[in-house]
Amino acid sequence: MVKQKIGIMSSVRVCFDYDSVTVLVVLLVHGELRIEITSDFQATQKITYRISGIGIDQPPFGIFVVDRNTGEINITAIVDREETPSFQVSLCPQYWPPFPTCTITCHALNAQGQDVERPLILTVKILDINDNAPVFSQSVFMGEIEENSAANSLVMILNATDADEPNHLNSKIAFKIVSQEPASTPMFLLSRHTGEVRTLTNSLDREQVSSYRLVVSGADKDGEGLSTQCECSIKVKDVNDNFPRFRESQYSARIEENTLSSDLLRFQVIDLDEEFTDNWLAVYFFTSGNEGGWFEIQTDPRTNEGILKVVKALDYEQLQNVQLGIAVRNKAVFHKSVISQYRVQSTPLTIQVVNVREGITFRPASKTFTVQKGISIRKLVNYILGTYQAIDEDTNKAATSVRYALGRNDGGLLIIDSKTAQIKFAKNIDRDATFIVNKTITAEVLAIDESTGKTSTGTVYVRVPDFNEDCPNIVLEKEAICSVSPSVVVSARVLERDKYSGPYTFSLEEQPLKLPVVWGITTLNGE
Repeated sequence: MVKQKIGIMSSVRVCFDYDSVTVLVVLLVHGELRIEITSDFQATQKITYRISGIGIDQPPFGIFVVDRNTGEINITAIVDREETPSFQVSLCPQYWPPFPTCTITCHALNAQGQDVERPLILTVKILDINDNAPVFSQSVFMGEIEENSAANSLVMILNATDADEPNHLNSKIAFKIVSQEPASTPMFLLSRHTGEVRTLTNSLDREQVSSYRLVVSGADKDGEGLSTQCECSIKVKDVNDNFPRFRESQYSARIEENTLSSDLLRFQVIDLDEEFTDNWLAVYFFTSGNEGGWFEIQTDPRTNEGILKVVKALDYEQLQNVQLGIAVRNKAVFHKSVISQYRVQSTPLTIQVVNVREGITFRPASKTFTVQKGISIRKLVNYILGTYQAIDEDTNKAATSVRYALGRNDGGLLIIDSKTAQIKFAKNIDRDATFIVNKTITAEVLAIDESTGKTSTGTVYVRVPDFNEDCPNIVLEKEAICSVSPSVVVSARVLERDKYSGPYTFSLEEQPLKLPVVWGITTLNGE
């Protein structure tokens, strides 16, 4: 068996003296091929030629044709290596990288249609030319990267393919950045072969430039061949690297005493971070002065303003001015690149409390009086308990231009002086009075401001002792005792024996603490 390999060409003459011939063809892509097969027998007889195989009598049909008389083989259509997969790929190690091939079986026939020679196997190998530009997988690649990212941080990876022969210079793509917008300092680098887009520096600043547009080229033949372009849109993501600060250096407001407010004052802050994100949203707090819990600050999410609220009423008589310190931070934690620089800066806020005519009140809201022991229930009329005056809340002193009266006054036992608020008994107590509860009489005192008509109410409690007008009298046998005669007889005597006669029970009330003796009592009889 004789084999022959013919180099790259578009025109060749092949003799049947060889068993097989391999022809490397480049210009098949352009439709230019002329191979002439010849038989030595044509010198002595009429020879016709016939071919068969893929591209002839097998799909795709009619690619190759032969002149029956001259043996000239021509191509009738443009053959594209990338678009004609029917041709087999040679995996022979002597042809690497592999080429698409087609095998043409050639016959030399006599007048009777018989082979006069063994069929010639003609293998046509189609060599690649660089007729395909790279194609990016996307026309626009989208990416994002945080501002302040370190140099060489990965942003995105570009991808492109080339339909030319794999692992060949014709399909080796090299990338490069054509332009950057804004066209200031170059901010990105592009790996020539991997397509990785990375940061060139650590100076990305969203507040300066929030996005970049790159035009990227991909060229085959390692950057020297056909090229195509794509765009890269890179968004610079915000991080919390800007401290919020108050627009004003100090604030002040006024509020009337004893009032609340849901929107007393609004604070504005300046923050350069991205609006309506946690990096921008302000959190306000007090640094001093709000120990009484009078105020709160709420953030308006639409405007990022701080709304000062009065949640606990202020009293002008106790506090005329409130000196507050306020500060602000963000809802999000500050970025690691700046957090060490953050310092709480207190801004002064002065609240002036406005005095309001408040009227009168009883302070304390109730008062207790006690009737002395030994007072007879028959001698309570005009017994003075004391005074219970209303207070002017503006001065914290006894109110003037006030008229006093009793409200609740069970049994009409008490009376009050309308000017001085002196309270005394108007009548004696009946021992069977039902309105004395737990030895206490309860009454209400009204104070009426004669200039405004406003009224305040206080409560008085009168504690009364046990009243027993007919209890027996104690009579002593003698008033002096000594160690020789160390006892005395104690007798009980009553005026009306029929009512409260004996027998009686005697007891000692208290033992003297400092005397060096102990007293005892012994019953002799019922009296």
